[in-house]
Amino acid sequence: MSKLDREAYEYLFHAPKYEALSYTWGSTIQDCPVEIHFVLFASGNPDKRPVANTKTVYVTKHLHAALLELQQPAVPRLVWIDQLCIDQANLQERNEQVSIMADIYRRAERTVVWLGETTMLDDDRIAIVNATERMTFRPIEREWSEPRDEDILKDLVGFKAKGESSELGQRRRQVLADALNRPWFTRAWVFQEVVVAKSGIVLYGSLEMDMDIFINLLDGVCDLDLKDVGATKSMMRSSKGYRPMFAIREARFESRNGLSSASKGKFLSTVWQAMGNVDATNPRDKVYAFLAFSDLEAESQISPSYELPVRSVYADATLKSIRSLRSLDALELSLKDRDLSTDLPSWVPDFSRPLPSFPFMTHNVGGSNFRASRKIPYPNLTHPGLDRHALAVKGHIISTVSSICPVSFPTFDPSQTLYEFLKLDEIASWAMSHPKCPHDHPTILRALLAEGAAADDTSNNENYDSTKAFQVYQDGPTLLEACRAGHVPAPNRASDTPSVRALKVHYRYYSWMKRVSEIVVRKRVFVTEDGDLGLAYEAIREGDKVGVLLGSRTPTVLRAVEDDDGQWRFVAQCYLDGWMRGEVHEGRREWTEEGVESFILS
Repeated sequence: MSKLDREAYEYLFHAPKYEALSYTWGSTIQDCPVEIHFVLFASGNPDKRPVANTKTVYVTKHLHAALLELQQPAVPRLVWIDQLCIDQANLQERNEQVSIMADIYRRAERTVVWLGETTMLDDDRIAIVNATERMTFRPIEREWSEPRDEDILKDLVGFKAKGESSELGQRRRQVLADALNRPWFTRAWVFQEVVVAKSGIVLYGSLEMDMDIFINLLDGVCDLDLKDVGATKSMMRSSKGYRPMFAIREARFESRNGLSSASKGKFLSTVWQAMGNVDATNPRDKVYAFLAFSDLEAESQISPSYELPVRSVYADATLKSIRSLRSLDALELSLKDRDLSTDLPSWVPDFSRPLPSFPFMTHNVGGSNFRASRKIPYPNLTHPGLDRHALAVKGHIISTVSSICPVSFPTFDPSQTLYEFLKLDEIASWAMSHPKCPHDHPTILRALLAEGAAADDTSNNENYDSTKAFQVYQDGPTLLEACRAGHVPAPNRASDTPSVRALKVHYRYYSWMKRVSEIVVRKRVFVTEDGDLGLAYEAIREGDKVGVLLGSRTPTVLRAVEDDDGQWRFVAQCYLDGWMRGEVHEGRREWTEEGVESFILS
């Protein structure tokens, strides 16, 4: 039976130095006995004699294993652990503790990450530790600290010529891939626990390592594995923890460098990254686990309440985000299944499920350079008798969806060329059957890529060059042949001929276009009655209205609710060529704040 001492303080700010455990429960069955020695202090009376007591409690097998690894027989260790410090059956206590969870981990001297037990060989553990000790990692760097660090990693995982690695290196890659597949990486609360931590260590069986170095190690090996065997064969990239690990690394970088506070929409951006990558037993935690990143105004802060229905928790979080930011960016996360069937209001994201398609706002919600509503903010509307699950908005209807292209993009296959994936010729043939629809290839390509909306750098869609993009698209076969010949990708060399240098420039742009082409997955090209070419999520139908709403960076597709005058369903935000920056269109209603219509989204 494990033993540990716990001092239960009623006020976090008075707590002595302590560590906080970050782990997964595993099975919720608590059948492992643990003897707790604890001390209770009287509330508000520090002079009153503390009361010592002993109690046997039952914990999950996963926590029991962590406690065995944590205990130090000769040294007392003060550790905050949710199973032991929160009465899980007491809803009020859970609400209160969840509201200060970020502070609990932020104030801890160190966060201890328990990944679980492993069958890793001692030789591999020693090799991994020795490699990281030889490297010059600085905490949370985006690049290698020294060029030799990459060489050390290559030796560790047997990286030789492309596609070749030693049996030993393959085994060590598998060891690290197994670590990335641990449930810890996909637990919703983990993101908050480690991003706000002062420092941390990772325990993976008998392996103990600084948390930041461990994350950098995984990221570095992922990068090497990707270069070696490609995205489709990389065991590291295909692991469940790949995307969460990358998101954690970036968030810690921003937090350490004071960047996160400067980004409006940080809460929505963080929740979006989590939607498809993390799990939570309680669906409410898909919101509550990220409250540490809330950039909402004081009056719009979200208070945990586990007794509320999930529908109300999600609607409340979305509405408060909209009102606080005075922006409809949250609608970008509200994509639903094709038939829009859901228990949630049409404008409320289902935070419990991954987005079915890549959003137009890039990975940083609120960071897009699109400004369809000319940066006019959401007016924070109220409506007499409005249902709490309805949203009042204002804007203009600018056209109607008249035809939807039959060409579909069900999945993204990185092994396909741009020509194979985007099917530009097929879409151009469809466009030619609609007299008002532009059917030139550069315009269609611009719409398919949404001007690079899926780029990591949000300035890319500001500087999208239609002519260059189409030229690079046409040069795809030549670029791929140059790649096979070893000319690209490769560092620039003084001996490069002008033609090789041009190839390298085009290859970089081609690679960028390949990445951002993921935006088309589960979307369809459409044309409006006025000949506007657009790209929207595949839930759109002919007859849907396309409008620009105050506070929305992109045009919006709406559908009137049958037999309910004035009620509308939100279908999707969309790309509409020529309308993304509040342009004036000759002969059509000028987009102004004057004369906007009111809509109730249900």
